[in-house]
Amino acid sequence: MTVAPAACGERHPLTPGQLGMWFLERMSGSAVYTDPMTFHLTGPLDVPALQRALERLRSRHAALRTTFPLVDGSPVQEISAGCGVEMPVTDLRGLPAAERESGLASLLAADQAAPFDLARGPVLRALVVALGPEEHVLRLTLHHLVSDAWSWWNVLLPELAVLYGAERDGVPADLEEPAAQFPDFVRWQREWSEGPGHRRQLAYWTERLAGLRPVPLPGPASAPTGVRALSAGTAADAVATRWATVPRTVHDRLKDVCQGERVTPFMLLLAAFAVVLHRRSGATDIAVGTRAAVRSRPEFASAVGFFVNLLVIRTEVDPGAAFRDLLRDVRRGALGAYAHRELPFERVVEQLGPRRGGGFRSPVNVLFSHQSTPEVPPAFPGLTARILNHDPGTLYDIDLVFYEEDDDLRALLSHRRTRCSDEDATSLLAELTAVLAAVAEDPGIPLATLMATTGVHRAA
Repeated sequence: MTVAPAACGERHPLTPGQLGMWFLERMSGSAVYTDPMTFHLTGPLDVPALQRALERLRSRHAALRTTFPLVDGSPVQEISAGCGVEMPVTDLRGLPAAERESGLASLLAADQAAPFDLARGPVLRALVVALGPEEHVLRLTLHHLVSDAWSWWNVLLPELAVLYGAERDGVPADLEEPAAQFPDFVRWQREWSEGPGHRRQLAYWTERLAGLRPVPLPGPASAPTGVRALSAGTAADAVATRWATVPRTVHDRLKDVCQGERVTPFMLLLAAFAVVLHRRSGATDIAVGTRAAVRSRPEFASAVGFFVNLLVIRTEVDPGAAFRDLLRDVRRGALGAYAHRELPFERVVEQLGPRRGGGFRSPVNVLFSHQSTPEVPPAFPGLTARILNHDPGTLYDIDLVFYEEDDDLRALLSHRRTRCSDEDATSLLAELTAVLAAVAEDPGIPLATLMATTGVHRAA
């Protein structure tokens, strides 16, 4: 593939993934796809150097200079020349500790709720909050149309640390130019969609997902399942989060189970999650989506943009089988899904025939992810950076992410209260932890025994 420099004023169509995201946010009327990163910084922060570093970062990556105007009624992505970055500084140093804490929380919440003007830009914003002489909070926010987890942790944050050091010290930054830009991916995906790989993968997914329905979670009868365009909503519609930690002894035994069963931790955790979903829903046909990066060419590793595709792993839970049998089925499903990861999920939905009415709805309402690579804060010279957690948003009924870090296995459950109450979310995590503990002791345990001894909720 020939990589051409991204020219200012250059226009490209949105990818199917971007177009689906743009549509959902436009219909919702709220900022559902803000993608913030927040860091607590200790040490002497050079604010002007940080702002210059952000401007240089924006100049390096076309995605950060992209806007999404309407042309003939349809959105396009257009690259601009401007690389300026506004970075307001709010000084809370003179306030009492409690007021500083509440003031910081209010500022971060307001930033996360603030929508982007996609047609005009920019799609990157920054703010700094001063808490003490050498204590600051840095919030960086992108729109998800131009970002993903790889872009943040593997490209933008490491580069920002290098650029900050160079600007602070007045020396050239030791960075190579990106090997590709997001428009190169747009061209590659368009060319791929015209080839035999597209037809082969479309046939696979059409057969694999025929008759697919969302997991029928218990909830209010009036609350539709599946991803749809949401209004700003009330507290009852809000997304809430719950954390749980798997005991380290259980985590250690699960590693041995993975090795003995020749599966990845992702597969084992998903199989346990499928058990809980089966018993809560009463369904045996369990379909769970997972986020996958589509950086199919080496040069895309240094590019910034939205390279994410949704893969569906469909599992048939046989209550008369053993957990080991379910695990093997999950393994087959996962391997098949990842072998056909290039086809945009939106194309699959089009082929299946999406339901409409009250906004777009996806046949998948439950997401699952496993992140084994630790999230490392940027190594700003002269500063100590610490990640500050924030509550992520989701358009899915249930969005479960497992994190592995420092030998700990933690689960973050984001859930829409209209489909999964706070009480249900807490009990779901407790049941999942119990299933994992039982499986760690005996991966061959019959599912009937597993579900009878782990306190898993029985669907009505």
